[in-house]
Parts: sequence; C-alpha cells; structure tokens
Amino acid sequence: MKKSALFLFSILLMAGTTFAKDAYNISITIKGAPNKKFYLGYYFGDKQYLRDSAITDKAGKMVYKGDKPLEGGVYLVATAEKSLLFDFIVTEPEFSLETDTADVILNMKIKGSAENDVFFAYTRYTSSMGRQANEFDAQIKKAKEINDTATLRITGDKYKKISQDLFEYRKGVLKDHPQMLLSKIFKMMTDIDVPDAPKNFKGEIIDSNFQFNYYYNHYFDNFDFSDERIVRTPVFHNKFEAFMVKLTPQIPDSIIKSADFVLTKAAAGKENFKYCLFWITNHYETSTYMGMDKVFVHMIDEYYAKGKAFWIDETLLFKMKDRADQLRNNLIGNKGPNLNMLDTNNVYHSLYNIKAKYTLLIFWDANCGKCKEEMPKLRTLYDELNPKGATGLKMFDVYGVSLTPDSKEWQKYLRENKLKWLNVYDPNNETNFRKLYDIYSTPVLYLLDENKKILAKRINVEQLTEFIKEREKKNAK
Repeated sequence: MKKSALFLFSILLMAGTTFAKDAYNISITIKGAPNKKFYLGYYFGDKQYLRDSAITDKAGKMVYKGDKPLEGGVYLVATAEKSLLFDFIVTEPEFSLETDTADVILNMKIKGSAENDVFFAYTRYTSSMGRQANEFDAQIKKAKEINDTATLRITGDKYKKISQDLFEYRKGVLKDHPQMLLSKIFKMMTDIDVPDAPKNFKGEIIDSNFQFNYYYNHYFDNFDFSDERIVRTPVFHNKFEAFMVKLTPQIPDSIIKSADFVLTKAAAGKENFKYCLFWITNHYETSTYMGMDKVFVHMIDEYYAKGKAFWIDETLLFKMKDRADQLRNNLIGNKGPNLNMLDTNNVYHSLYNIKAKYTLLIFWDANCGKCKEEMPKLRTLYDELNPKGATGLKMFDVYGVSLTPDSKEWQKYLRENKLKWLNVYDPNNETNFRKLYDIYSTPVLYLLDENKKILAKRINVEQLTEFIKEREKKNAK
C-alpha cells in the first residue's frame, strides 16, 4: 500500500504544468570546451532536474531551444559527468551567454538578458568576497597557532566588513531591481526582524510567546508567492521546509495549522501552491512518526477532494480519497471502530465489551515470524500489568485478532503458548476489519484507552511498554 501511495504522488509535480506563450532559444559558448556535452538543468524545490542537453561545436558554442518555453527560475549548466559548471537565470525567452574555461564566472558575457547582467555581476562580486574570506581564514589559522590576538581581532573586523558590504550590495539590488528574480531570492533569504515583547508599566513582559508568534505569523512576509519563479530557486524549499518541520511542533494539529497557513499564502501562485501542497501531503503521508496520517487525511479532505489540486485527474483523485478513507477510521484520538468476532468456540465477542484501562487490539498471524517474536513479549507485559491479586478495573487486556489462513494452526498455537487474553477471528470477513483498521500486514498493534479511543498504533511491544509507562508517569503527577 505504501509503495502505491508513493507512486501516486511521484507523478503529481509534473502533472498539469502550464507553459508560457513563447519558445526559448539560449545560446551558450564556452571557449576552450569544443565538442563537449553539457546538460541544461533547473532547480525545483529541493532537487535539480535535467531539462535538455547539447554538444558544443569547435568554437565551444551550443544552443538549447524548444517549442515550449522554459518556466522562469534558476537554471544550471552541468558537464557530461553532471558536475555543476554555473547557474544562471531564465526569464527572457532568448539570450546568449559567452565565457571560457579559464574563469567561467569572471569572463562571462551576457547579451539580451538584463536579469543575467545583474545575476553575474553579483556572482562575480561574491566570488571576489569569497577569495578575500579564504585569505582571512589562512591569517586566522596562523594567528591562532601563535596566539596573535591583535591579528585575530583585526581579521575579525575584516570579516564583519565583508558581511556588511555583502548586505549593502544586496540592498542595492533590491532597491534598483525590485522585480528581478535575484531580488526575490534576496528577500526570501532575509530573516524577519522580531520586535521586543511588549511590557506592562512594571517592565514585565506581558506575553512570553509574543516573539515566537510574531516570527511565525510574519515568516513569509518576504515571499512573493504570486511570482511562480520562486519555487525554481535553491532558496525556496529550505525556507519552506524549515517552517513546516523546525518552526512547527511536529504534532498533527500544529502541522495542519501550519499547512493551512502556508497554503493560503501560496495560493497566489499556482506552481508555488502545487509544490507546497504536494510536499506537505507526501512528506506526512510517508512519515515514520506515529499519527502523521491525520495530516494526510486533512490534506485530502480539505484540498484534493474540494478540487483545489487543479492538476489531478479523476482516477488519481479517486485513489487518493480511497486511501484517506482507509485511514480516517483509525486516526489517533478517534474512537476505534467496534469489532464483533468469533472465539475458538464460535462465540461472538465485542471489542467494546472489554473493560480495562488499556486495551491492546492486535492483528496477527500464527505463521508470521515477526508475530512469533512479539507474542512472548506481549505475554510478559500482560502478566506484569495484571499482577495476581489485583482488584478493580483491569489494567491491561488484549483483543487478539487472528489472520492465520488455517484456523487449526491458530488454535494449535494458542494451546501451545497459553495466551490468556481473548483470541478471536473473522472467517467470513463480517466486520470489514481490514479497511476499518488499515490492515495489510502483520503484526499491527493499536492501543486503546478505557473508552476505546486510539492512543497509539503500529508500534511494537517494546514501544507499547514504554508508551504505557510514560503515560502512567504523567497521569501520576
């Protein structure tokens, strides 16, 4: 099931892509590299993709062209070995770049692209600053070896000046070329200035969460989501992912809040919205952390099922909704669906009739190797949590559902291993338990509270033991 879900999502990014009106024709000359193959690639989210290839002539010239224009963004030229040679920006449909192998960046000449005039001027500037920084590194290393504090201080000041000069350079680009993609990148790189928290007349902070909330609410102020080029830059994904994974507590309700927050903003640009929606859905659907399927179900219900994923066809949408339906009945925090199954004497027993502080619902197979590893551990835990002579509400009970194809093998295992809890099966599939609890392998464990609300799922007995112990500690405080 997981593989099929991943397959469904792997095609989303390329589906429904729209193109601009004009074709593209990009001439690139690399003197000193005759008869060489080079790739044209582009940045998209956190990856780089190949778009085209060409072979240089004797003069080192090659042309990339097509009848469907390139989407705006940061592109790259890579060698036949797929080693990066240089980046450039695509906004104009037709332009030329010319350089040589002696110094690709320093000797770059641009015709017909104002965006790349500014981009390569900046790249040359940062290359120069980088060389200076390397010199300072060498000076600092030497100064540390001889404990030369004066040189360390002076060189530190020089480092600060490089940072300040770089800041001023970017500031100038933003002022002179506010609509250029490079300016949009600089803005995304700029962190939010957070004001001091307000204080009362005694000088006491009124809201201890003020700065975090301010930073969270203003995190995307420097993103122009209406510009669909920004998702095709090396900056966009890292900032977006940091918001979802680092700034957002990794619990389902918080993630859902952040997902809705960013998608509301990203809706200003179709490609940006598509990327964010895809990434959030895929990331949390495939997460190994327990309970993240709640995020997946929310994304399907709120966005895909409501037609907001404009690139999805009906067949794929049906499969995604069906997957969400398989998960929604067994989300953590929900009451687990009741099951009414037969024991070894063909007497029906209801899951809801079990009276215990904790009920473990386990789906297992007597022929399953992993199940055979877990069952002795579960028997030990059962005995530990239900000591002899204990009175009142039972601490821990088990509703063991057998998926063993041959019931005789199941009953033999029960006799030989003396499992003390309620053991049942559903030979005629009357309960539809596979869909209700998303069962496609064994063993699968669900921990329920005394009201049969799902506390944890898809964990092993060791994790189950730790979970119960930690929960009991918290309840005892």
